[in-house]
Amino acid sequence: MKLRIAKVTAQSDHQFKMLMAFIEKDLLPKNISFGQLSGEIFRTSPNSCFVISRFTSKTEADKIMSIMKAELDEMKATNKIKLIEGRRILNFGQQIDSFT
Repeated sequence: MKLRIAKVTAQSDHQFKMLMAFIEKDLLPKNISFGQLSGEIFRTSPNSCFVISRFTSKTEADKIMSIMKAELDEMKATNKIKLIEGRRILNFGQQIDSFT
């Protein structure tokens, strides 16, 4: 499994809300339809978050990254985005289906 994490900081709370609406309604559903396994967003401040995206492989992650390149470049023009990635080497714990 391949994991990509994006740390996103918008210029304002209002801009952050607009970006989250775009990611929720357009970007993540499109990425899921192209093969991304999941996408989770965790808010860290009024104008920032991190997004965890899961893929079956690096090949799939790169394929989806190339599909969303134009959108990512547009988001980077007005927001600070830092990407990191890695391959899962251990999964230990309980599954919790809560949104809290």
